[in-house]
Amino acid sequence: MNVDIDAIERVGGRLCLDFVNTRASHFASDAQDYLHDYIDLVRWMRGCEGGLGADQARRLTAAARAHPRRAAAVFAQARDLRDLLYRVLNAAARGDAPTLTDVDILDRELAQALAQRRLVPGPSWRWSWADSDALALPLWQALESAGELLVSDDLARLKQCPAPDGCGWLFYDVSKNSTRRWCSMRMCGNGAKARRFQSRQRDRAG
Repeated sequence: MNVDIDAIERVGGRLCLDFVNTRASHFASDAQDYLHDYIDLVRWMRGCEGGLGADQARRLTAAARAHPRRAAAVFAQARDLRDLLYRVLNAAARGDAPTLTDVDILDRELAQALAQRRLVPGPSWRWSWADSDALALPLWQALESAGELLVSDDLARLKQCPAPDGCGWLFYDVSKNSTRRWCSMRMCGNGAKARRFQSRQRDRAG
């Protein structure tokens, strides 16, 4: 069953986390995948903070339709990258070390992505991408975001929506006292609260 990608919450707080959270659950192996092709990937990244701009998304969509085989190959790479980033970032959220193999792969992929950046001079210098129309741009953006998260952010604020009631999505907790528990109240928090309430009611009735 296809879902309206634009209606799904982006709750990760970092582009790489929203990219990783493109499955309905990280706990169920048969969970629904929101991305079915390269066009879905572009639509998802268009809706993420720090993701694709509207013009970029339109150009990439047109390029994908003009070069479907190339777009399919990039999409396959995106799925592999999503799995890799989940393994590495989930380990970081638990306070564990990822495998050396995953670190080596991520380091290699990140180096290739960052090699595509160029400095743009001006009153405020900024980074840009050498080819902003490259089909691999969404992957480069996700990798850049993951690198920044791992080396620049407070990893104690990197969390996972918990089992058994949560979906396993990863998010960066920016709450004042770092007390956020769920990916979002609408998606998982309210359901968990309702189930706990029903359980208490049954216990009292019994």
